[in-house]
Amino acid sequence: MSGPAAAGLEDRVGFALTVPESWFELDLAPATRDDAVRRLVEDRLRGQQELWEARQGVMRILREEAATAWDSGAAYAACLVHPTDEGPITASLTVSLVRGPVGAEDTQDLLGTLETVPRTDDGRFTSVTAVRLGDAPADCARSYGVDDLPVAGGYVRTVFMQTFVRVPGMNKYFVVSAGSPVVALAEDLLDLFDAITGTFRVVPLEPTASTARTGDR
Repeated sequence: MSGPAAAGLEDRVGFALTVPESWFELDLAPATRDDAVRRLVEDRLRGQQELWEARQGVMRILREEAATAWDSGAAYAACLVHPTDEGPITASLTVSLVRGPVGAEDTQDLLGTLETVPRTDDGRFTSVTAVRLGDAPADCARSYGVDDLPVAGGYVRTVFMQTFVRVPGMNKYFVVSAGSPVVALAEDLLDLFDAITGTFRVVPLEPTASTARTGDR
């Protein structure tokens, strides 16, 4: 596992999250992300001949993920690209800070606003539940399943998980969103997303904190 990634956001509220070493943490800023992705991929793949030859495709996937994350308002993003004989296994994770629904006082109220969809004949479904992340003081609302999610020009069937972590004392939530188009591995990926999200912590940040990466836009 890599070390915690800290991101500073408004109200001096931040978070810590640990992702597996095989994941790429992405620079989302439009002015710097293309070069940052190139350096990241070249550093990771140099000396691995088979993967090195595929580096342009890896760069394209990561740049697309970074652009999508930025456009959606994310403060942090990480991505997995794992080549296999059957094609790449890809997944992404983002963290955003959003305002909570008006009148949602606790996790149960928030769960009531999330849609549940029974499993269809073609395998799509959406479930909601409450989960406890580590030593967090309260449960978090979670939505997960398999669905056709919109992308540029159409829809892609995706295994997804969204976990809503309330900021103490505020009607704001960190939304930890993970997804992958590799629905054949849905159960394994949901377990992976759960394990990564389980490392998430809300942390207060001092204005002089040297480890914080600003998420202000």
